[in-house]
Amino acid sequence: MQHAQPSDIAARSGRTVVRLGAAVDAERMLAPAVAVMEAGALVAVDTPEAIGRIDAPAVDRSGHVALPPLVNSHAHLDLTSVGPVPFDGTFAHWAAQVRERRASKPQEIAASVQEGVRRSAAGGTGFIGDIAGNFGLAALEALRAAAPAAGIEGVSFVEVFGIGNASARGVEFLRGLAERVPAELGGIRLGASPHAPYSCDDAVYQAAAELGIPVATHLSETLDEVRFVRDGSGPFEGLLKSVGAWTPELRGWACDPVARVLPLVRQRGALLVHLNYLTDAALDMLAVEGRGDRPPVAVYCPRASAFFRHPAEGHAPHRYRELLAAGVPVALGTDSAIVLGDAPAISVLDEMRLLHRRDGTDPRLLVAMATVHGAQALGVARQRVLLPRAGAGGARRLVTVLGEGNGQDRLRRAMAEDHPCEWLGSPP
Repeated sequence: MQHAQPSDIAARSGRTVVRLGAAVDAERMLAPAVAVMEAGALVAVDTPEAIGRIDAPAVDRSGHVALPPLVNSHAHLDLTSVGPVPFDGTFAHWAAQVRERRASKPQEIAASVQEGVRRSAAGGTGFIGDIAGNFGLAALEALRAAAPAAGIEGVSFVEVFGIGNASARGVEFLRGLAERVPAELGGIRLGASPHAPYSCDDAVYQAAAELGIPVATHLSETLDEVRFVRDGSGPFEGLLKSVGAWTPELRGWACDPVARVLPLVRQRGALLVHLNYLTDAALDMLAVEGRGDRPPVAVYCPRASAFFRHPAEGHAPHRYRELLAAGVPVALGTDSAIVLGDAPAISVLDEMRLLHRRDGTDPRLLVAMATVHGAQALGVARQRVLLPRAGAGGARRLVTVLGEGNGQDRLRRAMAEDHPCEWLGSPP
């Protein structure tokens, strides 16, 4: 996908009318549609009949579909500068190479995050759930500095490790996190990310949940993780030994990752990222939890799953459709730029396109996954990822994508083809 560019319409003073082929959010499908802008900010989007005649300059975008700002619920912006790291089939080995290559100095981390922000804005991202890697306060600060100019808001989940010999350090770090870091700055809220069940023990998950801030974790991502949680064996044992965290007591929990972690973050609205290997029992647990007041949100990163060759032979495809049918919200994420190949933008629009092309997923459902489900994951008001209604608020910008045809066909073409996109409206 080409980079999204700000439209010249945003620079206009006064009122402007924009004719659109269609406008779509999680609640409405308008075809054709009209957007009304005041001094570069969106005021309303509706049908031509509902908007009525407006005495103002008109701009033709009748070949475009307009979407609300997209929500990338899982990214690793501080890894943007790492470059290609080929996957050799062993996740632990791949992860070790990433650790060796990732930026470590504050100025290098800042540069990587800044590039990630630029590429995210180019992909139509309005809200992001970023992992500030490896106790990453520098990455958090870099995102808070760079995001406002790009019109991006969201959560920076500070990543924490702590298992075995390293558990006490992780718990101590978390207990002081909220005291050291403002809860919100530059539109970016503070969150915590216990990394994964093979790198964090129960005490670290509990400490994160007790903070009362957003929580995200990688979960059921690989079969090696499933194996480690079950009986402590596999390549993660060697990985923990190499970093000095291994203790002889790490012999598994005799269950699968969801059964182990979900009780520790219950009713925290936690983001459960990847979920590539779900048992029927785990899916049932998530469905029950989904009926609570603060249910978890599943976050699926389709291109990352493809990069790591999931599902493994003999295993079912990702169960995102079953999760949705069971009432579990499923949001979309991009993971790191490392897994995106030569894509110039970091965009969930490309995740939507993969699912539409591969699975035939309904474009309207994909719009919901990339907007309202992601907003729920990040604690963003639902109204902010809906088309603005006159007098009722809504998104202040839209992402427009070329899509030939009419109505629903136009949206399907926008999902099926790699058309460029552009912002309609200036950053709020």
